[in-house]
Amino acid sequence: MPTTLEQLAAALADRYRVERELGAGGMATVYLAHDPRHGREVALKVLRPELAAVIGAERFLAEIRTTATLQHPHILALFDSGRAGNGATGAEFVYYVMPFVEGESLRDRLGRERQLPVDEAVRIAREVADALEYAHQKGIIHRDIKPENILLHGGHALVADFGIALAASRSEGGSRLTETGMSLGTPHYMSPEQAMGERDITGRSDVYALGCVLYEMLAGEPPFTGPTPQAIVARMMTEEPRRLTLQRKSIPPHVEAAVNAALEKLPADRFPSAAAFAAALEGASLARTVPMAGAAARATRAAPRARPAPMILLAAAGLVALLAFGFGRWLPGRGGATSARSAHASILLPDGYEVGATQLDPVAISRDGSRIAYVGQKDGKDRIFVRLLEAAEATPLDGTEGGSGPFFSPDGQWLGFFAGSKLRKITVSGAGLQTLADAPFHRGGDWGDDGFIYFAPTNVGGIWRVPEGGGAATEVTRLDPSTGEISHRWPRRIPGTQSLLFAAWTGPGDDEHHVAAQALGAPGHALLVRGGDAPRYAGGSGLLLYTRRGQLFTAPWRPSAPDLGKAVPVAVAERPNDGLGNEGCGNYAVSDDGTLAYLSAEGTYNAHRLVWISRGGVITPLPLPERAYENVAISPDGGRAVLQVREGTTRLWIYDFARATLTPLGTGPGSSQAPLWTPDGTRVIYRGTRQGSRNLYWIPVDGSGDEERLTTKPGVIQTPTSVSADGRTLLFDEVGPAEPEGGMTWVVRLDGDRTPRRLFPSAQSVHDGQLSPDGRWVAYEGTVASRREVFVAPFSGAGERRLVSTDGGTEPLWSRDGRELFFQNGSRLLGVTVTPGASFAASPPRIVHEGRFFRTITGNTSYGLTRDGARFLRIQPVGQQPAITHVELVLNWFQALKRRDGSRAE
Repeated sequence: MPTTLEQLAAALADRYRVERELGAGGMATVYLAHDPRHGREVALKVLRPELAAVIGAERFLAEIRTTATLQHPHILALFDSGRAGNGATGAEFVYYVMPFVEGESLRDRLGRERQLPVDEAVRIAREVADALEYAHQKGIIHRDIKPENILLHGGHALVADFGIALAASRSEGGSRLTETGMSLGTPHYMSPEQAMGERDITGRSDVYALGCVLYEMLAGEPPFTGPTPQAIVARMMTEEPRRLTLQRKSIPPHVEAAVNAALEKLPADRFPSAAAFAAALEGASLARTVPMAGAAARATRAAPRARPAPMILLAAAGLVALLAFGFGRWLPGRGGATSARSAHASILLPDGYEVGATQLDPVAISRDGSRIAYVGQKDGKDRIFVRLLEAAEATPLDGTEGGSGPFFSPDGQWLGFFAGSKLRKITVSGAGLQTLADAPFHRGGDWGDDGFIYFAPTNVGGIWRVPEGGGAATEVTRLDPSTGEISHRWPRRIPGTQSLLFAAWTGPGDDEHHVAAQALGAPGHALLVRGGDAPRYAGGSGLLLYTRRGQLFTAPWRPSAPDLGKAVPVAVAERPNDGLGNEGCGNYAVSDDGTLAYLSAEGTYNAHRLVWISRGGVITPLPLPERAYENVAISPDGGRAVLQVREGTTRLWIYDFARATLTPLGTGPGSSQAPLWTPDGTRVIYRGTRQGSRNLYWIPVDGSGDEERLTTKPGVIQTPTSVSADGRTLLFDEVGPAEPEGGMTWVVRLDGDRTPRRLFPSAQSVHDGQLSPDGRWVAYEGTVASRREVFVAPFSGAGERRLVSTDGGTEPLWSRDGRELFFQNGSRLLGVTVTPGASFAASPPRIVHEGRFFRTITGNTSYGLTRDGARFLRIQPVGQQPAITHVELVLNWFQALKRRDGSRAE
């Protein structure tokens, strides 16, 4: 009689070559198989026959197919599922197929080592939490998180069997398996509500299970053990887990507190999301990530820190009081007693809203400190909210859809903002919407007390102003060509003076941003700080504020004085390594009475790594240090990549995959960005910041020659995007005062007359043009209803354009054979299959992979694809960086600064 393995091999012979059994679990037996159609090894999992009989094959397969949409770097993808064999004449198999991952499970690792290093255990938990958060957002709960379902590949976590427990928890009639006497889940990691058989299980159940797993990684055993499942459940329902720090003193108190919060018996007392759990593991305040009652209860259990860090902190009890009684008691002049104490609080954005990753200057506060305004994003769409600090919630302003960069009028009754490439204003009640001036690429605005609004309308040029009631705009600052300035940004009119603060940029690197001041009407400006950005003057404290690399600095300064006092970095957040969001570019505001509003970066500044990601979602990091990588391009032969790295200035490096060596490319002074290979692999084309312009250059990769300038045009930003397969034609984007909204794609010959021409002279906002390998087509970004979409049109210009994306798209990239076109849509990389021929035809978009990857800041495609199309080279932020969903407040911040300075003087 044939064995089960032989029967399975025969039943699936037309699809898979079953090789051997790998192991058996509670729900399935796992086999190693070969997929000949795709040339890959897979893990073929066959559902236990008794389980399949109770569930029903069709019910199970229908449920499990919903998990096939999960594409995440830390989720093991579902390749296939089905049924094979004949139940009437022999064995029938219900199976599902996942990638075969070489490595081990977390259970194997724990069985060998028992306990993991603290930092490694926390990292694994954060990676699993990242996967859970992604799935929970899609309405999918894992229900069986345990070490056996966490695979370790290259040291990183992959969650397996996602959603399988959900599929196995329903019979054909929709009843739970627990009602038939079969049990799902593992008692050591099962949440109390799951153990009690509750029908409605939420993501907080997965958070509990992950808390158990992390507890075991740290302590060497789960939080509750026992001789039988019943004994384990009984202890879990009646006892508290043993303190982690009593078992292992090296565990940080905030990690223990986070685990305790995850293991709360009531779901309502746990973290509201897996992302909140991950944030707490990084050190974020529990008061901001869990319900207040649970936070206060855990504060009594958590071990106190031996020595508080020198930060602006608010005790848990104080924060509870602040939220319970309102802000009025803490705000001078608006009811209640004036307090000299500083206090830290958070304002939660409306449900489902967050601050978009590309937002600049997204938060503002009125001068009297009574109102804040911020930009909230939901489903990729921005709008502006205004809130009285004493009110219970914020009010969305109709007419501010797509808005950004809000700022208040001096009396706090109006709000200026940017939308649709225009400078606009509206009352704080949402009335009187008015367009004031063109602003195609805004870089900040401010409402002066002299009746003018000051703003930076573009990426190039100086600061402009327009009468607050409307009228002609005039330029008030001019670039200094002797220092190579390319733009002035973030204007701040200093009340009661004739002075204007702004940032003078000579390039994109941190060392190329400078704080400048100018008296209105004066012929030039003076630099106050080299290597500073987003300046503000806090008149109530006599301090100049500015940012650098996400850190806020203060320095004593008087607008009439030429020099600054000593600059001091200040901690505005709840932990020392927390910085301002979006690199600190204007992401803070301060009122005259000392209320500080800011957005937290929630993680390290510019920490990225380079990774390969397969089409199945498997991530393999490259052996490179974590740095501020911003762009990658793979060489035509696939052996090297050119990397854009931001440090003091932005430089280009060549990485050799085989030798794992990193070599600087010898470009000229200033920053170099947006690299692009020539088709023969001998040169790199890039954008260089030289003499106050950002034009195009190229340089031999082997060091045999110096860089050569390809274009010469002042006052513009030019970005190379694509080279034809024969190396004779270059496409590049140009942004400048004479360009249409969003810039334009240009064409220049590399082998003859280098006079550029517009790609499509009559089109508007066409950029990131990507030539197809056969030279017939060009894919590019265009704008439809204020949203970027990917189009394809004949390169000749003779023919209609075709819309490829369906719900937004950026960064198009062709495969080497031209049969696929990829593009970015938020956290997803999508692809279409292109049918070759004289006319363009493409399939509907499909998800290729999904995850948190760095997206372009230079305007061109910032990821690469291997020659065989199997893997993508991408830039991945390091660490858990959840969406920014809070505006942080420090009340009476000036008092805290005075106490700080006084303590230092002592």
